[in-house]
Amino acid sequence: MSSELEKFIQQNREAFDDRTPGADVLSRIQERMAQTPVKEERPKALVISFRTLRIAAAACVLALGGFGIWWMNQDTATVVASTQTVAQQQNTPAIPKEEIIQENAIAALPEVEKTTGEAAQQLIKENNQQKQLLFASLGNMESPSTRIAAAMKAYRMQEADRDIIDALVSTMNEDPSTNVRLAALEALSRFHRENYVKKKLIASLKKQKDPMVQIELIQVLTEMKQKSILDDLQKMVQDANTNDAVKERAYSSILTLGS
Repeated sequence: MSSELEKFIQQNREAFDDRTPGADVLSRIQERMAQTPVKEERPKALVISFRTLRIAAAACVLALGGFGIWWMNQDTATVVASTQTVAQQQNTPAIPKEEIIQENAIAALPEVEKTTGEAAQQLIKENNQQKQLLFASLGNMESPSTRIAAAMKAYRMQEADRDIIDALVSTMNEDPSTNVRLAALEALSRFHRENYVKKKLIASLKKQKDPMVQIELIQVLTEMKQKSILDDLQKMVQDANTNDAVKERAYSSILTLGS
């Protein structure tokens, strides 16, 4: 059907094209256009620059900060007045204003600082526990291997307090096992730069009777360039009861330190 309609239009196009609308049609269109109301223009939007907003925000922050300071001062003044009133009623000295302000400041510490303080206390507690375990291991007379392991643990420490140093010195001087004594000496040599350790090692040279420990201790003190042991080394060389290997080590150190 559509193909026949298109064919008919093509054959009679000239008959359709000579038709024009009448004048009355044009006049009616113009009247309708004249009666159609013109749309009102929308008012332009209010534009505020970012700089203006930033200034306004800063002013608000300053105002809030000032109000907060004022409020804290009012609160502190109220607390001070209350304590002074109570003190007067009970005939007790009032708490100074500075202490109240300090207490309020401490109470207002951030949670992060409180957490850090708790973590530090926990770390101190753990260090004390490890130190007590170390002392117990060094004092375990039934197991030399346990005492050696404890001395090696002390050697791996970054720093050692005097309690640990004294425990290692006691082990180096008094332990019945030569291997344990040598392990304690090695741990002490880890902290040889500390004056307290130097004094303990020098004093130990006069007490040592174990040849193996004597040789190793002389070597450590020689590497530390402790010339103060020259007299003790000379006595060892001249003593007939001194082990021959110890004499050789002492004589060699005399030449090194005396040069």
